[in-house]
Amino acid sequence: MTTFREVFADSEFRAIFCGFGLSTAGDFLARGAVTIGVYASSQSPMLAAVTYALTFLPDLLGGALLSGLADRFSRKTVMITADLLRAGLVAVMATSGLPLAAVWLLLLAVRLLDSPFRSAQTATLSLVLTGDRYVVGTSANTMLANMAVGVGFAGAGAVAQQVGMSTALYINAGTFAGSALLIWAGVRSRPMAGPGTSPAARWWGSLSASTRLVRTDRRLRTLISFAVIPGICMVATALAAPYAVESGNGEAAAGALMGIGSVGMVVGVWAVARWLRPETRMRLLSVLAAASAAPFVACAWHPGFVADAVIWFVNGAATCFWVPVTTGVVQSTPDAMRGQMSGLVFALLRLVQGTAILGYGLLAEIFPPSAVIAAAGLLGVVVSGVIGRAWQRVGSAERSPAASLGR
Repeated sequence: MTTFREVFADSEFRAIFCGFGLSTAGDFLARGAVTIGVYASSQSPMLAAVTYALTFLPDLLGGALLSGLADRFSRKTVMITADLLRAGLVAVMATSGLPLAAVWLLLLAVRLLDSPFRSAQTATLSLVLTGDRYVVGTSANTMLANMAVGVGFAGAGAVAQQVGMSTALYINAGTFAGSALLIWAGVRSRPMAGPGTSPAARWWGSLSASTRLVRTDRRLRTLISFAVIPGICMVATALAAPYAVESGNGEAAAGALMGIGSVGMVVGVWAVARWLRPETRMRLLSVLAAASAAPFVACAWHPGFVADAVIWFVNGAATCFWVPVTTGVVQSTPDAMRGQMSGLVFALLRLVQGTAILGYGLLAEIFPPSAVIAAAGLLGVVVSGVIGRAWQRVGSAERSPAASLGR
């Protein structure tokens, strides 16, 4: 089995890993700093909420429309260009006196550039690390992303409070520039994945070719369907605060629960990458997916904060199934389409998550949050079972790169 030490011995991976960490921390530093800055200047919770909500919209558009750039140009160039453009846009955002509409537009542009960067980074990593090394490397990136999100948000609050939003944004611009420098110095240049004259090299051709592949490849389609489960489990974030208040623990407990969930995710990803063989990970996808949802059923009985902490931790830990799902999708896709495919999967995930958050919010206006969370947990178990049965049938009937990770 591949170890983390083997993966980190690769200098290209180290450059990608560090650049990804800087970009992710910088991305969330920008989100947090701008949201805090908008609230500080307007004293409007609604405007602050709208500002933060806008940061999710580009994931839907960029994932489908811009991810294909990673297949039509040199992926190293795409990553560096995206980072440098984000650094410049964030530096402009740091200018004082900008109207709120301009800040929103700049923030949307920064977030849109995350899609081609992430797709190019994912596709490049699949070439730098092959087989099970790619799964372990992706696991390391996933753990880093969870930690970088916490650092970015915490840093946004601390820096914005101590030195102001403008300074926080200049620091953020520096993280993007640092990421570009790491990638420029440490990642080998490779030619573009798709030939420039083919239909797949153009925007519509790339998008239609990827969607056609999903329609015709039953195994790939079943893997992607697992994206429904993290969407269902967004109830852990959407209703953590009202559930904590309903349980008598206060809003502070909601933040603790979400933090515990992130810790669980890091632990779960590490354990699965370290201790489970490649074929075992793929075989346990539906079991882990069901385990990520099942504990929420107990919330119907208000088991207390300690039990709630265990529930949120187990949810986070079991969500590690998403790593073999995404790596399986990438390794089941031809290299010339990997950037576009990874963007489509991420856009689907965001669509499901956004729809779920809206639905949970509406249901919680009618029913107690504990009942909604418990119902979501039950729904997640049922859906995991349905997808799991389909995955077993496909796994026994067909073979693909996803079925032999690490071989």
